[in-house]
Amino acid sequence: MERNGLKFAAYRHIGHRRVQGYTETAAIGLLQAVDEYQRAAGIGGPIAEIGVHHGQLFIAMKLLQQPGEAAIAIDLFEDQDANIDKSGQGDRDRFLAHLDSWTDRDGLIIHQGDSTQISPGEIAEMSGVRLFSVDGGHTQEIVLSDMRLAEKSLTEGGVVIADDVFNQQWPGVCVGTVHYLEKGGALVPFYIGYNKVLFTQPEHATRYRQALDAAYSGRTMTAVFESSFVGHPVSVLVPVPKHPVHIARRNETLRSTYRKITKGR
Repeated sequence: MERNGLKFAAYRHIGHRRVQGYTETAAIGLLQAVDEYQRAAGIGGPIAEIGVHHGQLFIAMKLLQQPGEAAIAIDLFEDQDANIDKSGQGDRDRFLAHLDSWTDRDGLIIHQGDSTQISPGEIAEMSGVRLFSVDGGHTQEIVLSDMRLAEKSLTEGGVVIADDVFNQQWPGVCVGTVHYLEKGGALVPFYIGYNKVLFTQPEHATRYRQALDAAYSGRTMTAVFESSFVGHPVSVLVPVPKHPVHIARRNETLRSTYRKITKGR
């Protein structure tokens, strides 16, 4: 894992910028925090993504792959006639070229086609998934279908990483996600940040929240707030503006010093 850890760090900070995509840099750090919790908790299983595009997030997930785990990539790729909302344009050759530049093809399974036509269990290796990124079609119908597929494929304690839920360019994603939660979805949201919403089974949500809250507590450029989404408690990561005043407000030592000074006036 040490060698892959070094590769992951290089990819997180530099490499992902060389792969065309829309993943925020900080979202890769959030992915790493989830992986660290899963390793500590003994949660294993394949990784999977719907909507691979050129591989920007998938490569980060692949670099966190544990020995023997499958890595399932689902995308329309060259079948762009089926891309009804034009949310991204996958390219299989570019995806594989980027993959080869940063990692390997161990356990790689590529499924080219419409994710809404995949039945749970159809892809044999896509069972007991621990990390499942949902970033395919952005209509409410597709999002609802993809979330249900991810739910049925997830291992106990696994996490679904949903993209663009609050992106104003794609309101259908939010509507589809809310419909999933209101129409019997078995997963619940527990963390929101960097254009991602994380889901898991209800019995694991609190432990994940606590672990991630601890991982992000005290970080100068990030604030963690408690909120709720469709009736479920969530933590929300909010970037702190890069301004000395905002940084000082986040620093307990500086705040304590300020209070002592003002009391002495």
